[in-house]
Amino acid sequence: MNDFLQSHSTKLLGSMPVVKSFEGRLASLNDWWGKITLIGKINSHNVATTILDDMSRTQLKFGELQKQLTHNLLVENVQKLVLDNSSKAQVAIDLLIRNLFERTADVGFLATDDDIRVFLGSANVSTEQTQFIENRLREYVKKYSVYDEIIVFDTQGNVKAHLDKANPISYSNDPLLAATLKSDQDYLETFRYSDLQSERRHSLIYSCKITQTDDKSSPVLGVLCLCFRFDDEMHSIFDGLLMSGDIGVLAIIDRDGQVIASSNEHLLPLNTGFKGDAGLRMLNYRRQDYIVNMRSTNGYQGFYGLGWRGQMMTGLGMAFVREERQLSRNSYTEIMHQASSFPQELREIHQASSDINTDLGLLVLNGQIASARKNATEFMPVLEAIRQIGSDITAIFNASVKSLQEVTVMSSHLNNAGFLASLAVDIMDRNLYERANDCRWWALTSAFRRGLTNAELSFTEARQISEILQYINALYTVYTNLYLYDSQGRILAVSSPQYQMLVGVKLDESTGATEALKHSDSQHYTVSAFDKTHLYGNRHTYIYNAAITDLEDPRKVLGGIGIVFDSEPQFESMLNDVLPRDKQGKVLAGCFGVFAQRNKTIIAVANNPALKVGDTLDVDAAFLGLKTGHRSSEVIQLNGTSYIFGVAVSKGYREYKVQDGYRNDVIAMVFIPF
Repeated sequence: MNDFLQSHSTKLLGSMPVVKSFEGRLASLNDWWGKITLIGKINSHNVATTILDDMSRTQLKFGELQKQLTHNLLVENVQKLVLDNSSKAQVAIDLLIRNLFERTADVGFLATDDDIRVFLGSANVSTEQTQFIENRLREYVKKYSVYDEIIVFDTQGNVKAHLDKANPISYSNDPLLAATLKSDQDYLETFRYSDLQSERRHSLIYSCKITQTDDKSSPVLGVLCLCFRFDDEMHSIFDGLLMSGDIGVLAIIDRDGQVIASSNEHLLPLNTGFKGDAGLRMLNYRRQDYIVNMRSTNGYQGFYGLGWRGQMMTGLGMAFVREERQLSRNSYTEIMHQASSFPQELREIHQASSDINTDLGLLVLNGQIASARKNATEFMPVLEAIRQIGSDITAIFNASVKSLQEVTVMSSHLNNAGFLASLAVDIMDRNLYERANDCRWWALTSAFRRGLTNAELSFTEARQISEILQYINALYTVYTNLYLYDSQGRILAVSSPQYQMLVGVKLDESTGATEALKHSDSQHYTVSAFDKTHLYGNRHTYIYNAAITDLEDPRKVLGGIGIVFDSEPQFESMLNDVLPRDKQGKVLAGCFGVFAQRNKTIIAVANNPALKVGDTLDVDAAFLGLKTGHRSSEVIQLNGTSYIFGVAVSKGYREYKVQDGYRNDVIAMVFIPF
């Protein structure tokens, strides 16, 4: 940051209207001061020259202070822009990587689907079998709507089944197929143009071998390819991060420095090349200077993807043009001086300008006394004019410091707090979207549907179902338990041995099972209220449910599946991930985050042991009444401490909480000590 400021200070200052205005007004006053002093020297021989010399020295002090304030205007304005832009670049790549992490589990799990294995292992595949598999793939994409194509290949590259009938593919010799067949990895991730989607400019493909059994050394039957809706996902991320009127361009850069996604392809087309590592720099692009922030991903649970980076670039000419608008209903002038985050240099400048003006007032008073003694009345207007100029200069300093306080420093902190709260609840929505998908897809497992056709499960059937549940739970560790229940809501099998005692227990309405059993639609799911449950050790959580229907008659409900989300560590981790950190990566002292319901009941808390899940949080009810998808920020008092407070209400992700009939507004709150 310091190197950037030193290298580009002239350009940066020249692009700041606030600095230009500040320097122009002071230059005008200094010029006037010089003229008045000259008039005084010419017309007031009776007054000691030391008075004018002292006033000139005072003028020089103001000049030195001006340099300090100009430097602070530069630093704080650049820091605000860098914080905003680097946050957007970081979040863009990290949100994408979080999403793609889920895809790595999807492809591995779907490749072990028994129906697909049977289909590929058949010597003579009928049209009905192909239709069955393609309908199954269609059901998958109806749940996991992040995919626009799924292709099942045999080992020779022949397409045996696929989803997108507008895609003219029957065979592929794309090297990724051979690479997947040879690989010992759980999956391969490929991003480029591919004949798998020949009419697309690029594809993001997750591929995995399909083997005869779960034993990786068993015979290979083919390859499964999941094609991710990359452009669609990037539009969603960009739209969520860029505010209306945002002049910056957000992009994803691959490991070779090429743009692979851009929020403004007209200005920044795909395949534009950028050299250099992640960081902050000034770049001349298309004959204009841009401030560029590039960030590497933090990764997610050890997954870093293909080495992509997020980048935000803002044209220098408009980077520091801002609307002078009221930040909120409050004025922060008084409390800013109490803030530990308020720069000490600005406090000192504010105090120094007042001290210099006080000294000038004393000089003027001494000059007036001396003039009266020597009957030099012609010097009185000169003294009064200089006194007024000093007062005007001090007013400009105070206004500039206030502008830095409220419009730059304070707005930066407030915007950041609101942004972090919005990010936290967006991460939550994206995570729980996957949970709604999981329960509905697993409910379509053929082994479950066949097993539940019997009035009573045999010992062998119960063990087989339990083994499948255990296998799933081992892959998807965000759940403490998965269980199957019959049409009466009686638990038949569980994934976790520690919950074996639940077998035979009838589920009550609070689990969501009763409502799930009423709906045969494969897209329907239910979610319990966020309450304490014996299914989660008498702690608070969400339970997702979906009905299991008959294979022959999908309108007939045979039972259901319940998946118990491990809410405590998962939600706490989401909140911890967004809390501001110091240069060592530690959460700033006193910061904490909260997920809450609209009735102020705490869903989760991070970094504040004094608050517990289920407690009521004492914040202004107005914040809990924000509209869905909205965010706000303010300085508030909580338990005697001042906080910069960011709050945001969930808005859902894709169809989740938007078009699927489920409504559950969650409020994310971030508290940063003031």
